[in-house]
Amino acid sequence: MVNGTFIYWLNLNTPGNLRGITTRCVLLDEVSSCEITDEGNPIKLAEARTSTFGSDSLVVVSSTPLYKDDLINAEYNLSDKRRYFVTHTCGHEYTFEWEQVAFEFKQLENGRSIPDSTTTRLLCPHCNEGIDEHTRHQMVDNGRWIATNPDGEPGVVGYQISRMYSPLNTITEMVSKFADALYNFNLQTFYNNELGLPFEDEYQKELDILQLESLREDEFNLYKIPESTLALCISVDQQGDRLESLLLGFDEKNIYVLGHEFFYSHDCTKIEAPAWKDLDQFCRQDFSTVSGRIVPTLAVFIDAGNGNATDTVKKFTTRWSKYHPIKGSSSTTGELFKTSTQAGYKLQILNVHEQKNTIRRLLNLMLSSEADNAPVKLRFSSTLPSDFFEQLSAEELKPAGGKLVWRLKKGQRRNEALDLICYGMIAIAYAQSKLGTQPFRKLRDYKAQETTKYEINKVEEPKPETVQKPKRNRRTGMGSNWFGKR
Repeated sequence: MVNGTFIYWLNLNTPGNLRGITTRCVLLDEVSSCEITDEGNPIKLAEARTSTFGSDSLVVVSSTPLYKDDLINAEYNLSDKRRYFVTHTCGHEYTFEWEQVAFEFKQLENGRSIPDSTTTRLLCPHCNEGIDEHTRHQMVDNGRWIATNPDGEPGVVGYQISRMYSPLNTITEMVSKFADALYNFNLQTFYNNELGLPFEDEYQKELDILQLESLREDEFNLYKIPESTLALCISVDQQGDRLESLLLGFDEKNIYVLGHEFFYSHDCTKIEAPAWKDLDQFCRQDFSTVSGRIVPTLAVFIDAGNGNATDTVKKFTTRWSKYHPIKGSSSTTGELFKTSTQAGYKLQILNVHEQKNTIRRLLNLMLSSEADNAPVKLRFSSTLPSDFFEQLSAEELKPAGGKLVWRLKKGQRRNEALDLICYGMIAIAYAQSKLGTQPFRKLRDYKAQETTKYEINKVEEPKPETVQKPKRNRRTGMGSNWFGKR
């Protein structure tokens, strides 16, 4: 510049760029989209560039907040937390909050209800009197900033404000945006951009391991499948020295986590490993209810995401039409499952992020007073491994690139149980999609037929005079359809 000073434009996502720079003034914008990497907190690294100037330095950090634990909220919590206070004509001084906005709901043709912006009213929290736009503008003009955190770090000043104070839009327009966010399931955008607040939902609530342990039930397992079970799906995760499988049974209202099995071999990346033969025998066996009715296995999803074992999984899944190679998608949006042939063979690409959201929501419901109102209940056998729930809760939502993604918690090493139940629940959705528009009706009809067959055979079968032969592991004569082998 003319006076000999310099302006540096740098990307905070590459904190290494800050090294070697000394400056008195640092301006940081949209820091919520940045992450703390192995190189450290980018804000603290930037602040360190001003240390030479001592108290004469200035660091300004601004951003639209995204999540509770993002970088801008961490900085704001260290400050004196100044809020903009307005005074109503009744004399009450307060801050504008979204809870002070009243409106009625209108029903759409599809049966859903959204806020009706034409009924918008902004109310004083003290006298409950309505506030028109002219009065709102006057209140903002005469307002003042007040520090609300006297225990903040000395010299750190923080400000937070929402569009409710803006003269450029109306409260009615904000209600319209709120209605749109509700309809499109995008409340985070509204909270972040309109209210200037971080967004925290049910997916981010921490799970209590002891409470999860209380969900174990003794009444069912691999060998005591509940009579209500209509069908089964199996998920498989491949590790270096083992294969892990999870068996899920389901009906309209329940998903039963029946068993978590392990098949060990020296090197499971090779198709010759005995674990693959053991897995094949396990998946093809007859699984029966306590009454003896055979429950059909509809799909087996096998993870092919391990690059060292991709060819092995590809070969293995050709052995039975119910075997499906799968791979988790890095995308947080899109379909729950879709078929891809880019690798030269059919591969199911799974939206594991969305399914993990669903799992976390269901788990929180199961631990709440609203458990009976859950759309589907997750039921867990008491025979599951002792660390099953620790693995099930091993991940948390972390900000990355301006969005939330599921990441392993610090200190956690195993999450196979979470991956397996994720794959298994998507396998259930996949299998149901193959049964047409009324999958449960078809499954109930099949159950009724099999129950009748079993009862007839049970009556007509003579009692053996000699010791029974060992039960066969493979099914025979089940036909060429979704319920039997192909």
